[in-house]
Amino acid sequence: MDAVNRLWTYGGVGTRTQIARTTAERRAVTAAVAAGQVRDLGAGWLALADAQESVVVARRMGAAITCVSIAEFFDLPLLVTPDRPHIALPRRRGRRSIDMAVRVHGEGSWTAPLPVGLPLAPLADALARVLRCRPTEEAAVVLDAALRKGLVAPEAVRRTLTGRGSPAALATLERCSPRSRSVIETRARLALEDAGLIVSAGVKIDGVGEVDLVVEGRIVVECDGFAYHSGRAEYREDRRRDRALLERGYLVLRFTWEEIMQDPRVIVSAVKGLLGGS
Repeated sequence: MDAVNRLWTYGGVGTRTQIARTTAERRAVTAAVAAGQVRDLGAGWLALADAQESVVVARRMGAAITCVSIAEFFDLPLLVTPDRPHIALPRRRGRRSIDMAVRVHGEGSWTAPLPVGLPLAPLADALARVLRCRPTEEAAVVLDAALRKGLVAPEAVRRTLTGRGSPAALATLERCSPRSRSVIETRARLALEDAGLIVSAGVKIDGVGEVDLVVEGRIVVECDGFAYHSGRAEYREDRRRDRALLERGYLVLRFTWEEIMQDPRVIVSAVKGLLGGS
């Protein structure tokens, strides 16, 4: 096994002792560094050229990647990209400086990462940390997606939420839903709920199909993202669905990605306007 392939088995980051065990392998490492395939991190550490910084930090600190930094490894969306890696260490363990900005979460219950593969915290633990660490809207975007993908059950996350900060985290978890299918749907739902409105996500209506949100049982809110609503066939189907909803007594409001991402309160204003005038 060559140096590059061996680094892959360690998640892209390892020590020279792990990677280069013979004279020939040490020469191969030197050649890979010269070719730009491998980075020499110093202090005996090596990394693939494209290794994620969160993996680099976690491996060098003997930590696990957690909180919002775990999202990229499960293709989970983020409302806000973290400005530094989030890693988990045992609560009472000392923290070695590696001259790199990092957010360290001290965990009372900590699972050491395996020496091979990616150094990830258990997903339920990482998502519980998201709930503790991030504001409600940011946390719900991640949790909604994880629940929708079936990556974790709410009960598994709930079991990890004990001790300080747990009531607020549990309250946020209760607001998460596997029925929200995108970042903009989550933002819209939370904004409407914050305004005191009753909202149902991912509602199936006969003759129409599944709609994004139903507010107060009367108003359908559709959140038009880029993925589906960009072609003429999709445009025609949206118009058909709108007519079918009106025939069934619903009022329909559509909002674009830009409108929701800029300020989801525009939805609240529009919905309250319809409710007040109907």
